[in-house]
Amino acid sequence: MSISEPTPPSKRLSPIQQKALIAVVFTLSFFLFLVFPTASVDWHETFYPVSAVPLNPYIIKTFLNPPWLGIVLFPFHFFPENLAQSINTSLNLAIIGLLVVHKKGSLLSLFLTLTSFPLLSLLANGSIEWIPALGFFAQNEFGILLLLAKPQSGLLSGIDWFIHSKNKLFFFALPTVFIVGSFFTWGNWINKILLNINYVNKQSSGLSSWNISLFPWTIPIGIALVFYIFKTRDLHSELLGAIATYSLSPYLAPHSLTISFALLSAYYPRFSILIWFLLWLYPLLHGN
Repeated sequence: MSISEPTPPSKRLSPIQQKALIAVVFTLSFFLFLVFPTASVDWHETFYPVSAVPLNPYIIKTFLNPPWLGIVLFPFHFFPENLAQSINTSLNLAIIGLLVVHKKGSLLSLFLTLTSFPLLSLLANGSIEWIPALGFFAQNEFGILLLLAKPQSGLLSGIDWFIHSKNKLFFFALPTVFIVGSFFTWGNWINKILLNINYVNKQSSGLSSWNISLFPWTIPIGIALVFYIFKTRDLHSELLGAIATYSLSPYLAPHSLTISFALLSAYYPRFSILIWFLLWLYPLLHGN
């Protein structure tokens, strides 16, 4: 199979198999993580506390996301912290797995994704990659709002959705109105994010301890990919958009690569074997 070939239909899961597999994954992982919880530092220090204060999320000094993420997380506040953590971890595992099969990935694609370093890093850290991942199911202006909750996870994939949207004016207008309205609800939240970034950077570890971005050296790659997407409308522009996002992001954690690797494994499963090994080199070389 060449790198440009899609996954053969014979190796794809049927819709019933997809639903059954993901239901089993979520159920088993929920009880597993309830009994053997991961460290989930991001969940305990940032996202769970934010769920209790969705209208004033930046009092949690490690919160660096757009404020409406707090609204999405608000229901978790009604659960005990350990139960909420297990649900969040299981959602990460199940929705990322579902994304692979939704993109017509094979069992090999699913295996590679669920054993990849970005996904296991995600489960260990307790981040919320499942929220932007949901945007890839919608692939519209509502999906953009989900991607904006964690833009470094692949916001520029939305270029592909815009190109293929039937109502481009509404596609652009809805997120714009939403963002403008957010300033009336949460005030100048961009400045609050910058203040929190400054706070985090003053801590002993700071953002540099987990940042794998090669910014600004990758800016030309990101710009070139954006032009390529507009010019060619490539079949897999979602993936290219995610790579462009990483290229233009000053800060990038390893688990933020989870969505793009899920897409890559679904589109090019055999090529993904090589990338799978390369990604595992990172923790081996860096000792984390």
